[in-house]
Amino acid sequence: MLALKTRPEEMDVELARLDAELNERWAELPRPIVVEWSEAPVLTLDRGTPWLVGPADRDPVRSRRGHAIIPREQRAQLQRIQSTGVRFDRVAIAHELDPAGPVRSLLPLLERGARPCSDNIARLVVGRTPPHPGVERAARVLDNALGGAVASVRQSLDALLVPIVFGVVAPGGPRAGEPSLWYPLVAWRW
Repeated sequence: MLALKTRPEEMDVELARLDAELNERWAELPRPIVVEWSEAPVLTLDRGTPWLVGPADRDPVRSRRGHAIIPREQRAQLQRIQSTGVRFDRVAIAHELDPAGPVRSLLPLLERGARPCSDNIARLVVGRTPPHPGVERAARVLDNALGGAVASVRQSLDALLVPIVFGVVAPGGPRAGEPSLWYPLVAWRW
């Protein structure tokens, strides 16, 4: 995901002020990364590892009702975040991809930089959703924890790959092509 990241010195005064405000509400808030927002899923490389990153409402893996699939421990962590009162403008999902899987043919292109992709390509490179009990309950927890801004979370490869949920904020809300603060909230291995 480093390919999406802007340089730390690019955290302008408004983003720094917003970060300080959020840190006042939740002292344990993880350090954010500064990333340009995109309304489309984006394929990128981070130190040679392919990732699909994008808005949660465009996440390629969600239940039939469009809800998140999240393990119990991470649901509990999201509930703790909700109790802090911190709210995020948007939610983003990052899926680590298997470089030997469907994304393999796109790797030479990604070596030249991050690329937006269609929802169909996003579904293809991420793959199928693993079975998980309590899908509806997990969706409600995540939706409540993140202020109703979320659609879904999940990763589907048989290998133990990482999905990450980010809370995203920017002055006036994230806008395409503009830098925003991405706070890693939960991650796990399937």
